[in-house]
Amino acid sequence: MGLAACVDEGEFSDIPEITAIEEIYFVDVDGGSDSLVISVAFTDGDGDLGISARESEFITPFEIVRDNQGEPIKFDPANPNNPPFNCCDWATPSGLNPIIVGTDTIFDTIQVIQNPFVRNFEVTIFRREEDGVFREVDFCNPQVSGCRPPLGGRFPPLKDDFSNDKPRVGTITHFAQSLVFKPLFRNDSIKIGVVIRDRSGNESDMFITEDAFVLNDITRLPE
Repeated sequence: MGLAACVDEGEFSDIPEITAIEEIYFVDVDGGSDSLVISVAFTDGDGDLGISARESEFITPFEIVRDNQGEPIKFDPANPNNPPFNCCDWATPSGLNPIIVGTDTIFDTIQVIQNPFVRNFEVTIFRREEDGVFREVDFCNPQVSGCRPPLGGRFPPLKDDFSNDKPRVGTITHFAQSLVFKPLFRNDSIKIGVVIRDRSGNESDMFITEDAFVLNDITRLPE
């Protein structure tokens, strides 16, 4: 969800900026995906924020990496030229469902390049470890995430006509849904970082919450 308003031209950079994380709360859903609800205040000099579900050029999840013959590169643990397996550089079919990209139907684990536009609202979690240092939780690591998707998602266009490049200020509220919140972070002290991207590929600096919290501190019942 997003709310935006026009402002005088020339006031902001065309690179989006998060000026504040206005609110964070956790919705605990029995038997379903829990939600971390995050509201951020933003500015953007040309207002080109948001992607609709119909814009396939933005929402294709990844690009397949191919060899010199144009064939997808398959994962082979015995091949020293293969990067080590992780959940971001490699895509694995789910059960009996193949990977389908364009006209390709693939039943093997293949090397890919992730499309950053799939999540124009990206969430990073920093967890306090035993030495007291907050470190980023690596969702690309299968031992951490079980290869579940990274946190974040896509918010829709904040205006109807992108030929109008008026600056925008406003608030974006995102519901980051996942099954991993309680298993991974139930009693941990965490901080949240957020990045937003515009349609031109510009990326905001990451805005990180100053104060840490545990999920129980910010939990609300589902409405």
